Amino acid sequence: MSPYTEGPDAVRAVADAAGLEAAGWNGLLGAEDFFQTPRWLTVQEVNSGTAMDFLVRERGGRPVAGLVTAWADASVAWLLARPDAMLKRALEREVPEAAGVLSEVAGGDPDRLLPSLVCGGRHLGRTRTLAAPEATADDLAALLERAEGMAAERGAATVCFPHVDVRDTALTGVLESRGYRHHPSDHYAWLDIPAGGFDQFVEEMSAHRRRRVRLERRALAEAGVEVTVEPLSQALCPRLGQLDANLLRKYGNPASDEGSARMIGRIAEIMGDDVLVSVARQRGSIIGFGMVLRSRARGEEQWYGHRAGFDYEAQGKLPLYYDVLYYQVLDAAAKEGATVLHAGIGSVQAKLARGCRASEQRSYLLPVPGGAGTAGAPADDRETNTR
Repeated sequence: MSPYTEGPDAVRAVADAAGLEAAGWNGLLGAEDFFQTPRWLTVQEVNSGTAMDFLVRERGGRPVAGLVTAWADASVAWLLARPDAMLKRALEREVPEAAGVLSEVAGGDPDRLLPSLVCGGRHLGRTRTLAAPEATADDLAALLERAEGMAAERGAATVCFPHVDVRDTALTGVLESRGYRHHPSDHYAWLDIPAGGFDQFVEEMSAHRRRRVRLERRALAEAGVEVTVEPLSQALCPRLGQLDANLLRKYGNPASDEGSARMIGRIAEIMGDDVLVSVARQRGSIIGFGMVLRSRARGEEQWYGHRAGFDYEAQGKLPLYYDVLYYQVLDAAAKEGATVLHAGIGSVQAKLARGCRASEQRSYLLPVPGGAGTAGAPADDRETNTR
């Protein structure tokens, strides 16, 4: 039976994130699929600025697999999951596989990868199809066939899974069998949280690194910097928005203070008690922050680092980054019984040096036959799916 056919074996679309739970989506989630939960996808619907689609594969009338897609053209600002920007970074880093993707998929120009249907979630690391234990390769292929058909109907140039973990062999096998090409996109890092929190974390370091960490913390104390982990409140959002935009602009991403503040405010509104911020204050002024999201899937609490920002002028040479994003968060997470801190992509060597484990992520790309390369998403879809 064709996956477009209504019946017990079909792929059907769910209108929005609010309808996912009723469609059986939660039964497809693994312990580490926080960024594909209906609640977080509601955040993305509000903040992504583009059309999103939610597909569920049913077999025998029961959901067995799911897929999130987002439309990416040159107007979307999330460059770390946009295929043209990712390929450009890979070429700059002289990643060997990037030259083949440039030639065979992009026709020699990374800009020709757009517009693209980005699949598996646009979060940074472990983008994938969701699958129940009984899901088969045919179920995943049915989802991909539907997504590829949508991409062709909308005039996309490519279909992209931006950050597929190399250990996700079920998905990589199906992608490669369908002709997707890939290049390494980054490494995803995570840290097992010691029950003793920061003190145990430091004691398990080498003597050299222990000394460095203690010197870093002493420098912060002498500069009058205090870091606390606290709930994200609306009152914090304007200042955190300024710092978030600072970081985005530093790394070439378009951002405004007001836009970042609105985005953070929406996260606070939707996520409630499950979003915390590690805030660095110097003599009462906020000079840095890190955001963490709490997941309690399947009875196991895990924390996910999500955003950060700094006042670079006030920070100067102060070692704020790791105190805000690791040390204080580790202590707070251990006290709450969390088992894993997900550190995400980027700065992998520094994260490995601090006890993280990491796995390679790959960007998988498929050219869409007849894709115009310049068309936009249908107007009706944008009006329906963008909040």
